[in-house]
Amino acid sequence: MTKTIQQHFYAAIWIALFSVLLGLGLKVYLAMVIDKESLALYYTAIDIFSFSLLVLIGFRSSMVVSYNKIKDDRGIVNIFRYFILVAMLVAWAFVIPYVKHELGVNIDYWYLVATVFSMSLYLYLSNQLAMYRLYKVMNRSSFIEPLLSIFWFAMAFYVAEVKGIQSLFIMSTMASFSLSIYIFILKSKKSKEPVIKRVIIDSDMRQFIKKSLISTLEFSSGMMLIYMSVFFFSHYYSLDELGDFQVVTKPILIAMIALFVFPVFRFLLPELSKLFYQKDKEEIAKLKKWFYRFSFIVSLSFIVIFYLLGEYLIALIFPANYADAYLYLSHLSFFFVFIMLNAYQVAFIKASGAFTSALFIRLSGLGFFLVFFYVTRYFSESSIAVIFGLAMAYLGMFLLSWIIEKKIYGEM
Repeated sequence: MTKTIQQHFYAAIWIALFSVLLGLGLKVYLAMVIDKESLALYYTAIDIFSFSLLVLIGFRSSMVVSYNKIKDDRGIVNIFRYFILVAMLVAWAFVIPYVKHELGVNIDYWYLVATVFSMSLYLYLSNQLAMYRLYKVMNRSSFIEPLLSIFWFAMAFYVAEVKGIQSLFIMSTMASFSLSIYIFILKSKKSKEPVIKRVIIDSDMRQFIKKSLISTLEFSSGMMLIYMSVFFFSHYYSLDELGDFQVVTKPILIAMIALFVFPVFRFLLPELSKLFYQKDKEEIAKLKKWFYRFSFIVSLSFIVIFYLLGEYLIALIFPANYADAYLYLSHLSFFFVFIMLNAYQVAFIKASGAFTSALFIRLSGLGFFLVFFYVTRYFSESSIAVIFGLAMAYLGMFLLSWIIEKKIYGEM
């Protein structure tokens, strides 16, 4: 069992790397054929839509844990459908008018309505893949996702000759629809779509809803840590230092998180949840030992690359005025191991059903960041204070989650 989940995990990393590189190549190409303003508005609109649908992403962990505990997929999926409907209606009523009139996206309403609907449909089906632990389908869908984006952009831009921002929204909408159809077909071979019916809200369903909302807050808090760093750079330091973080440090950190941290919640969390409710402490211990060993190997490689070779690599890839970003990455490289280990710990804590504890850990990270940033800034005006605050936030969350994880494991 442990070897199987390892294989899916490693496959997910290679697929994520493929997607990141292909996505980067697509962005570079789009920058050549689409004007800068349209491209900026499109990516901003997609970010806003993604944020407005954040509650749907937060449901994933609670769906996984609740299904392993109560085995009632009909009730879980039907409640999830209610929240999807509400999220879409809110997005259509408030977010779309903002994107069109305040942000200034000059495009027909139906493009925006279709984009929100297609994104919601994809999230609906991808959450079910995690709940049913359909790892192969998850990896296959991740692999074809960037390929579908390229295909539909080519169809819109070159075949249908739709230009400008319209071609980008057609690409996004049709890629999500196509991927949803693909997932639905493969998922249907493993598990039938639950029948739409009225749900009796008993204690189990109330706990599921509560966990889903807490999980949404927990996920948001985790993302907020990086955006707080951006705010502190922009508020206290120069545009050059902000540029070093935004253009070099943050993209590399997010790429590392996408490659080595996100798969923890996509693959290890469902497996840990199943093992937890089976009381299989031996398999959990094996999974933990493997992931800790893997984390140290990855983190040591990160240190070697960016501490010893980072200055050379950044000078090779980026213009000379971004050279100071080396200092940020060299400091962060020593703390990446805590990001990975904390991801495992939080996954185990959520797998046990302790969603409130997971939220507390994420919120503590924000507190650690503020305390260590201002303490460091009191003694030094260097922008390294932001990086140190971020690093100590990850270390603090690791120590706190280590205590909670140990307690939960001991009570199994």
